[in-house]
Amino acid sequence: MASTAPVDNSCDNLTKLEPPAMLGKLTDGQTACLEGAYTAAAKPTDKDKISRILMANAYSKGDTKTWEKLIKRHLEEIDQSDPDLCYKYAVHLSKGGAGRASGVIRWANTALDNRTVWTGDTYVSRVSGLYKLRAAAAQSMWKASEEEHAKAPTEETKKKVDESRNTTKTFAREWYEYCKQAGKDTTTALQLCVSAAGTADFCEGG
Repeated sequence: MASTAPVDNSCDNLTKLEPPAMLGKLTDGQTACLEGAYTAAAKPTDKDKISRILMANAYSKGDTKTWEKLIKRHLEEIDQSDPDLCYKYAVHLSKGGAGRASGVIRWANTALDNRTVWTGDTYVSRVSGLYKLRAAAAQSMWKASEEEHAKAPTEETKKKVDESRNTTKTFAREWYEYCKQAGKDTTTALQLCVSAAGTADFCEGG
């Protein structure tokens, strides 16, 4: 009988683990080993490398739940300066409705703070995408607060409506201004801005 080769669950050689991680092919033993190495790592650079391998593996496997936990940990514990990761996370959170809108705005803003890393078409599409994500997140908060206020109006719910509406009009105007400057279609951005502001004057900078 042919003996089966033992499964290699070691994780000493990170470079060797990168290709299988990109394909979502790490074994459970390897991911467990990497988690242990992550906890034990003293240097932020080592934590960063290990974390990126784990994220790549979960993402390629389509394990969204694990990937979300890993990217959240990466951004909160290791580094927030990678705009690609912040962008990906903001896009992911944007699928979660009004309950996740504040997270969308937080990570979209963090990505925008580091946008100079991008160039050319990537810069334009990512930046306009982030402005759009922020405005849409604020709009979902505004809509949710309107619904809450309609059900049981109080001074507090009225304040939430006003605040989320103001945030929406500000973000929509910034989105509209960027689209104009970048030569992109401004229709949706302007519509949202006018709807939140109640007047086109505010949106046109008047």
